Parts: sequence; structure tokens; C-alpha cells
Amino acid sequence: MAVLTQIDSASETLDSLNLLGTYRIIEQGLLNAFVHGPAKNVFVSVSTDSAGKSEILISDDGPGTDLDFVDSGVGTAVIDSWVGILNGKKTVDTVPGHGYRLVVNFPA
Repeated sequence: MAVLTQIDSASETLDSLNLLGTYRIIEQGLLNAFVHGPAKNVFVSVSTDSAGKSEILISDDGPGTDLDFVDSGVGTAVIDSWVGILNGKKTVDTVPGHGYRLVVNFPA
């Protein structure tokens, strides 16, 4: 699986809790893309705007799925836990045949 990453300089200066949460969310997102995809290519982006709002984007070219029939596993539980810790919001976009896209936004 090839992984392309893009992290802006503002995101590199997040505090330790936000950095750890970002790491754990990306870690689980990559594991999910590898195990459940299986994806061949994954794009990971982390950006933080001037107001301190951060966004994590993980998208892959896996087969996608119908979210109505997905059972949440340990990886999703870890992601959801970190989204809560960071007071963030998670959005998932996927349909059969069109990959998977996870977006997590959280404040400074």
C-alpha cells in the first residue's frame, strides 16, 4: 500500500495531546485501509488554519462499502475515542466501488 502524506507546518506545532490524537487517528485509518480495503493508495493530509482549527483527511482507493451494513470495530472505536478527546467531529464518505474518505476536524 502506497501512502502519500501532506502535513502543513502549522500542524507540526500542535500541542502534545493534539499531536498524539492526530497520530492515533491516522494510525487506525491506515490500518483500516490496509485490512478492510484493501487499498492500494492512501492519501493523508493534516492541516491547521490560522484560527487553530485542524483537519485530518484520510482517503483511499479501496472498494468502499455501504455504511448501513458496516459493523464498527476496534479501529473505529479508537478513532471515535480520539475524536471525543479532541472535541472534534468525524465525517465518513464511502460507497461501494469508490473508496473511503475519513475527515476529522478539531479546534485548537
